[in-house]
Amino acid sequence: MKKQAILILTAATLIGSAFTIAMVWKIDDKASTVKWELPNNPGHQGTFSNLSATIDFDKAKLAESKISATIEVKTIDGGDPKLNAHLQNPDFFDATKYPTITFTSTEIKTAGDAYVAKGNLKMKDSTKVVEFPFTFTENGKDKATFSGTLTLNAADYGVMKPTNDPAKAGRDKTIIYLVVPVSK
Repeated sequence: MKKQAILILTAATLIGSAFTIAMVWKIDDKASTVKWELPNNPGHQGTFSNLSATIDFDKAKLAESKISATIEVKTIDGGDPKLNAHLQNPDFFDATKYPTITFTSTEIKTAGDAYVAKGNLKMKDSTKVVEFPFTFTENGKDKATFSGTLTLNAADYGVMKPTNDPAKAGRDKTIIYLVVPVSK
């Protein structure tokens, strides 16, 4: 009788917890895009490939929602193999020592008709708290798209050297654009 009670209690706990988990989405890594640009350095733009992410998101259960994502630094593409190699060296991303860039949300909240994922962005040996605004667009019953734009200062992460030269002010401003199609 005691074993039966424990089994019933365990089953009830598992079933109950299943209803508090947000919706798990599978990303379409082939269709996902991660673009970057340095708007104050014309012509400096490109992409990263091989985005991997775990997205537990339900707009009705934001408190339980979580997003974590990883990108491989060696996939950076600025349109020129020499530039790509230069960006991977220790003066910039140091891809050998720091092979990934990661984001892990700590909170997701609404922002008008959109959302903001607050969390830790780790690049090189620096981790900073960022707020990543994004939209969530449902495309039918089982598909959706997450889209977001994040502006940051690359020098804050040691990716570029900070400058005190007023003529070069803002040259380390970086904008990241993400489009991530997902399915249930």
